[in-house]
Amino acid sequence: MGLTKLVLRRPVSTVLAILCLIVFGLSSVMKSPLELMPDMNMSMMIVMTVYSGASPDDVSELVTKPIEDRASTLSGLDTISSQSKENMSIVMLKYKYGTDMNDAYDDLKKQMDLAKVELPEDADDPIMLELNTSLKPNVIMAVSHGEDDDLYNYVNNEIVPEFEKLSTAAEVSITGGLQKYIKVELMPEKLKQYGVSMSSIASDIAGSDITYPAGDTQVGDQKLSVSTEQPFETMDSLNDIPLTVSGGQTVYLSDVAKVYMGADDVESIARYKAENGLPEDIVALTVSKQQDAATLNVSKDVKRVVNELTAKDPSLQITIVDDDKDSIMSSLSSVIETMVLAIIISMVIIWLFFGDLKASMIVGSSIPVSILSSLILMQLMGFSLNVITLSALVLGVGMMVDNSTVVLESCFRATDDTGFREFSKAALNGTGVVYQSVIGSTLTTCVVFLPLAMLGGMTGQMFRPLGFTIVFCMTASLISAITVVPLCYMIYKPVEKKTAPLSRPVEKMQEAYRGIMTKLLNKRGLVMLASVALLLFSFFIAKFLRVEMMAEDDQGQISITAEVKPGMTIDKVDHIMKQIEDIISQQGDVESYITLAGSSGLSMSSDPNITVYLKKDRKMETDEVVRLWKQQLGGISDTNITVEAYSQVSAMMGSDDEYSVDLQSTNYDDLKAVSDQLAENLSKRPELTKVHSDLENAASVVKVTVNPIKARAAGLTPAQIGGTLNNMLSGTTPTSLNIDGNDIDVKVEYPKERYKTLDQIETITLQTPKGSSVALTDVADIHFADSPASITRQDKQYRATISGIYTENSDKNTKALLLSEVVQPAVSDNANVTIAQNQMDESMTEEFTALFQAIALAIFLVFVVMAAQFESPKFSIMVMTTIPFCLIGAFGLLWLADSAISMTSLLGFLMLVGTVVNNGILYVDTVNQYRREMDLNTALVEAGATRLRPILMTTLTTVVSMVPMALALGDSGSTTQGLALVNIGGLTASTILSLLMLPAYYSLMNGGGKKRMIIAD
Repeated sequence: MGLTKLVLRRPVSTVLAILCLIVFGLSSVMKSPLELMPDMNMSMMIVMTVYSGASPDDVSELVTKPIEDRASTLSGLDTISSQSKENMSIVMLKYKYGTDMNDAYDDLKKQMDLAKVELPEDADDPIMLELNTSLKPNVIMAVSHGEDDDLYNYVNNEIVPEFEKLSTAAEVSITGGLQKYIKVELMPEKLKQYGVSMSSIASDIAGSDITYPAGDTQVGDQKLSVSTEQPFETMDSLNDIPLTVSGGQTVYLSDVAKVYMGADDVESIARYKAENGLPEDIVALTVSKQQDAATLNVSKDVKRVVNELTAKDPSLQITIVDDDKDSIMSSLSSVIETMVLAIIISMVIIWLFFGDLKASMIVGSSIPVSILSSLILMQLMGFSLNVITLSALVLGVGMMVDNSTVVLESCFRATDDTGFREFSKAALNGTGVVYQSVIGSTLTTCVVFLPLAMLGGMTGQMFRPLGFTIVFCMTASLISAITVVPLCYMIYKPVEKKTAPLSRPVEKMQEAYRGIMTKLLNKRGLVMLASVALLLFSFFIAKFLRVEMMAEDDQGQISITAEVKPGMTIDKVDHIMKQIEDIISQQGDVESYITLAGSSGLSMSSDPNITVYLKKDRKMETDEVVRLWKQQLGGISDTNITVEAYSQVSAMMGSDDEYSVDLQSTNYDDLKAVSDQLAENLSKRPELTKVHSDLENAASVVKVTVNPIKARAAGLTPAQIGGTLNNMLSGTTPTSLNIDGNDIDVKVEYPKERYKTLDQIETITLQTPKGSSVALTDVADIHFADSPASITRQDKQYRATISGIYTENSDKNTKALLLSEVVQPAVSDNANVTIAQNQMDESMTEEFTALFQAIALAIFLVFVVMAAQFESPKFSIMVMTTIPFCLIGAFGLLWLADSAISMTSLLGFLMLVGTVVNNGILYVDTVNQYRREMDLNTALVEAGATRLRPILMTTLTTVVSMVPMALALGDSGSTTQGLALVNIGGLTASTILSLLMLPAYYSLMNGGGKKRMIIAD
């Protein structure tokens, strides 16, 4: 009350303080970074290692396992999982939450430095990355050039360095195009004629291109360094390199090889189709931001460089295919529109009750004051403006006006009841009447978010900013309600009109309420029974609700992934991708798409992928297009095609639209046998279609098994034989040549047709250290073997995933049914194989458990606050009976909207714990005041009738302001839809039932209708 008195005495100072608040608030908006989602520390590190030409088996044994062994000694690790694919090893390290990732990176780097010496010589050094939400490329570009036929090298040498200079860019990578190099093509008959080998030629080339320090010399009073060099300035100069041959002959490189500019075989595909254009082969360029860089700054920097490059070279075309800035601005704009709509709706509701525009403006003035105050605190806390924090402001709009509405309504009653015509006294007295109630209701709303602030994991990082933002809003709205509202009431002198649109309906409701409650207070047992029955019915409804990690937002993007067998030729892959492109091009809602297959850089997935961008004004929803394409693409052979709507939520958490079960074993062969049998059994079930195991895509590979005894007899080691084979089949790069400022590799290799078939490989002869020759087949066995598409391990156990697509014959119980009827019987036959919890289910269990614990703690904290307010645990327990009422409406509305129980809907339940008790607090506080002058039953009835209007106003403003969010308007509407639905349904049901049932509970706990007075504040 002292603060209210001060404000009313010093109105000019208060107005100036509000102006300062507006200035600082707007300044905070300008300084706050804009992002799509809060920046989250995933507590995960990834180690990626390229081992070109290696099968998944070889990658697993020679690369992945040594890295796993080294990584397993690290402290703070939770799990180690790995995937060994053709040419690449990916080891993912999940740390316990709270681990210092900077220290973890340093420790991991030390272990990887030790692991390097254990890896094959021709394997690349391991690359370590910290997994975070910005790992996905922030900008994807399609590059083409009308005049340059060496597009890859042009992009790599001229364009990539310009983007790498950006301080906001962390990684720039290329896909597509042909990489040119200087080819030294050996002539086998000449090698035999002059008695030289591939390795000796490579050594001679490397030895001829030298720069060697020789010391220093003195010229006068200056000391100059001396170096020996023999650089190659042109490609033709390579022809004159002398070779080491026996017999003293002079032989040059041109005598045994052809030197010319060649190009690597096509290893990756990049194709882009713009709106109203034709598919065009391009080089795809991706830019990923630094972890601490703002996405909008990355976008601005990239566009600046693009404009500079295209201005210098008019023939260069760079099209920005995907820019995270567009998604961010679109999503944030839709949230801001929802917030503005919520503000307007709230003010309209106030006008409907009071009938005075000035009253609506008074309550409405508290909204910008509260929002700007919150923005200042958010900026000080380092929060970005994202979908989550802005959604918190939208949710806060309805709750912000609650306190102001209660205070304003009390000011009106103070004027009417006391007859004071001096509005300053009415403002002071009216605020004083509800002072404790608004403080108590604000505290109960705020304390429920304390457990959220202590949560770890993904839930805590994603929703902690939301909790803090709502607390900021509610605290600011409380201060605004007891300062700005009384001040505006005193200045503008609003008058409540008896002819307000809802005045007469509210009066009728009050009269009807008095009649109903008079009867219900005589049937308290029936009221108790009805409340319990409704609660049980709500649990019955909950059984039919789906459960998912988090609803995906609709960004108008679809990802199509084609899983192919390892070793499939790039031409075959290209044929499959073109079949997919032909089908999706027929859909009129497609704006553009980009096809990427293979990679010339590091990639988390080597599977060919098409990212489709739908039109903004599309006729079909994204999910409808996904379902259509799943049917249309199912007939394409030689591949397993996955179609799913892409969003940042799905990228972080994965999609749970498909069925999957994980198996694990220490024995790969046992795991393969059980997974194949299980996949066959599941494929027979009508609930599933397109069932497959990730171990079934095995492909034949050629294995060369060295006989160590025979090799030793010939003077060779397995390593020498393997190295020679690698050079003969893949070539060797002894040096590079700088041409026009660009470094171009010099590669020594045999003609492509020389060792193309297995029969030709069997003719290979090896040179021994003694100068003699031995046939490869004399020291090694050459045979075929099956190799899986990938080998997955977790905590050093092999993993297999069997997945499928649910059919119309499935329901929410299908997964549990398949587990008991199909999966468990198949696994029980082999003791070495067990069912493993997949990462999605494991994450869901962890996050849901944390949220349930937070809800339980929130209920306890609300009880503590109310007990302190009422100085009576009895009244606190009484008010807390309103909490179960919210389940009736929350579950019911989720069921009607066909929405799932998710992290956001559980967060809605957490919020309800603090908001549904507010009406109960207001009601019990009023009853306690009335009982000083009335008997119990009369006080119960009159308290409800008196507080009916403010309760309706606060509930309607909160509920109706959330309707736009519940309708999932905009690109990111689905993310927080469940939260809004739970709040709308829960508040509505709790308000109605608390007005009807809380009086009965109060009567039972206070001795029925006995006429006894109490002393309560």
